[in-house]
Amino acid sequence: MVLNMLASEWRFLRQHKMMVVVLLMIAIIPAIYCYLYLSSMWNTYGHVDNIPVAVVNHDRPVTTNGRRLTLGQTLTHQLTHSASLDFKALSETTAHRRLKRGQLYMVLTIPKDFSKNAATLLTRRPQTLRLHYDLNSGTNFIVSKITTGMTTSITAKINRAVTQTDTQVLLNTLHKTASGMQTAADGSQQLALGGTALTAGTSKLQQAIASANNTALTTGVTAIQSGLSRLTIGAEASQRSLAQGSHQLQAIHTQSANAAAIAKPVTADTHDIASVPNNGTGMAPFAIAIGLYVGGIALGTMYDGRRTYRQPTLAITWWGSKAAVIGGVAVIQSLLLYGTLRQMNGLTVRSRLGLFATILIGSLLFLSLIFCLRLLLGGFGTWLISIVLVAQLASSGGLYPLPLISPVAKFLNPWLPMTYLIQLLRSAISTNLNLPGAWIMTIAMTIGFNLLIILKFHLVLKRHPLTDQTL
Repeated sequence: MVLNMLASEWRFLRQHKMMVVVLLMIAIIPAIYCYLYLSSMWNTYGHVDNIPVAVVNHDRPVTTNGRRLTLGQTLTHQLTHSASLDFKALSETTAHRRLKRGQLYMVLTIPKDFSKNAATLLTRRPQTLRLHYDLNSGTNFIVSKITTGMTTSITAKINRAVTQTDTQVLLNTLHKTASGMQTAADGSQQLALGGTALTAGTSKLQQAIASANNTALTTGVTAIQSGLSRLTIGAEASQRSLAQGSHQLQAIHTQSANAAAIAKPVTADTHDIASVPNNGTGMAPFAIAIGLYVGGIALGTMYDGRRTYRQPTLAITWWGSKAAVIGGVAVIQSLLLYGTLRQMNGLTVRSRLGLFATILIGSLLFLSLIFCLRLLLGGFGTWLISIVLVAQLASSGGLYPLPLISPVAKFLNPWLPMTYLIQLLRSAISTNLNLPGAWIMTIAMTIGFNLLIILKFHLVLKRHPLTDQTL
């Protein structure tokens, strides 16, 4: 009986070749959607150097510590020759006019006292260096986030450069101080030696005066000798302290490499356990899921899942005749989509078999859901199909992770088929996780929707036995 029902479906398709063409065109919809959608954003962050931005330099060079500071000119040169964004050096009037017109996404203005303030950081009244960023987020919000991230990077680079320069000045000063302390230590040592020699001379003089019985002169020479002894002891102590301080300062290296290390003492070492090569790969799970659902809507609209071309007697045979055609379209749809992703988009995956299996079960899942809603609820089901699509777009976690979405979206998330399909697609493409729970939910939903369709057919046959072939 099942074969007879199936043969009647295929006979109808052979007699209506345009319907076969329609089914094939529907099968290619997910492939077309994913190719166009993903190729348009495949490597967007690899082209940020095409984002037009401007730099306006008002800075005036200054001279400090014998060095000429031209921070504004240096920064402008570095930005206009960098590959980060498409920086252009413009006048203030031109830059802000283009920003308002949407021809620029950001204007960086360097004030006239930028270098001057940098020269005050080691003075009594240090001044803060300021950079002015003007954005136009209304033109494109995503680009505004990219340029905002660039402002943080530019500010950090300036901070490191100024810190390195000032640190080098301090290190040079320490080096000179160490040399001066060593010279002072040497002088103290000579003074101590001279004091010792002078003490010895006064001792001899005291002995000569004592033999002459000159009491007053002897007392004076004794006082001088005592003072010279204290001077010698103090000079020796000073020499030891200066020598120790000089040794400690000389142990501090003052080369430019040390200044650079002080300016940037920490380097981040990042390891990505599931790296994604580009934006298109990261967006692929969401795009695939949407493409499959859109393809399912098209098939549900063009192919009648209820009408038979031979009188059914059992609900299972009725379902089987329709499921064979719909399942065949799902297989063709999956093959075309998989081939497009791999060959045309160049999608790299962790598991090729896993990706194809996930696409196939996703196609069967959405086709089962869409035909179930249409057959069980009629016109209301057709409306509900669109509502389910909107809910899945907002709540399945395809774009933003669960912690960032609204409470309503968090509530809906575990009830939506696309949630589990996206998890499986991410596993096959990038994370390579073992997700038995997602597989169970996806397969269970697919089976459940088909059981509801069989139940619907059973109730139809029970209440209204079919007597013709035009149902």
